[in-house]
Amino acid sequence: MDKAAVYYFSGTGNSLIVARDIAGKINGKLIPVTSVIDNEIIKTDADMIGIIFPVYNQGIPFIIKRLVDKMDNLDQKYIFGICTCGGSPSLSLEYLGKLIEAKKGKLSAGFSVKMPYNYISPTFVLKDFLKSFTLKETSFEKQQKMFKDWERKLEMVSQFINARKEGMCETSARLIEHSIDFLNLREVLQKAVWLKVAGFEGHTELPFQESIQLMDYGFNYDDKCTGCNICSKICPVKNIKMVDGRPVWQHLCEQCFACLQWCPEEAIQFGSKTSGKKRYHHPDVKLSDMV
Repeated sequence: MDKAAVYYFSGTGNSLIVARDIAGKINGKLIPVTSVIDNEIIKTDADMIGIIFPVYNQGIPFIIKRLVDKMDNLDQKYIFGICTCGGSPSLSLEYLGKLIEAKKGKLSAGFSVKMPYNYISPTFVLKDFLKSFTLKETSFEKQQKMFKDWERKLEMVSQFINARKEGMCETSARLIEHSIDFLNLREVLQKAVWLKVAGFEGHTELPFQESIQLMDYGFNYDDKCTGCNICSKICPVKNIKMVDGRPVWQHLCEQCFACLQWCPEEAIQFGSKTSGKKRYHHPDVKLSDMV
């Protein structure tokens, strides 16, 4: 029996690196969430479970919610979570804990790891604000500091987990996030704003977390596209089909930005402001690791 099962979801390699490092320290089996997510029930014989994921919209990715919803036999297991974030962990680990509790398990420990930002952010221009979103870049020096900080934190985290300690749950902005939840602002405001940023003009009854799948309306390709098919291969949820040698998004997107960040020609854009902006993926992760 494996001592630990380490499930991870990653688009640009940040969470993969963390999962790989942790698995090595706790003698765990590394499991991509995408390799099991289509199973009707997700089981493991391991008595320790790790779930490693990036923070999306101050919460957890939809695919992580689906993972936990499908998990079975979580009671009596030591479960830990690690979130990677370009900003702050917010309450993502707390939300993960609630999902686990609903499956009769317990999140014993939760840690956050700062990694280079790999998503879009607003430029805060007054005119056409919702069309101003572009890629946020992190300097090489700041990236290296984040990587070194994780190397140091890895020792503390792995020792905590190996000792099966409990009680740690790293969160931030608790008052703000709880207020957002209380006022239901994700559903009444954030959902509409993000879909507008993506250029989605229709209407959907999907709740906010699921509606993110429709944000792939914002992706497009320019004339640098060579039809190499890498975007289709690297998409962790098989959301891209090649039609006449060009990518077509299928509206089941996780917004991991793997397609945009890994395109060798930088031909994939989101909206109209990402062209010419520097792409990012973790320097210790290769395309073959992701595919």
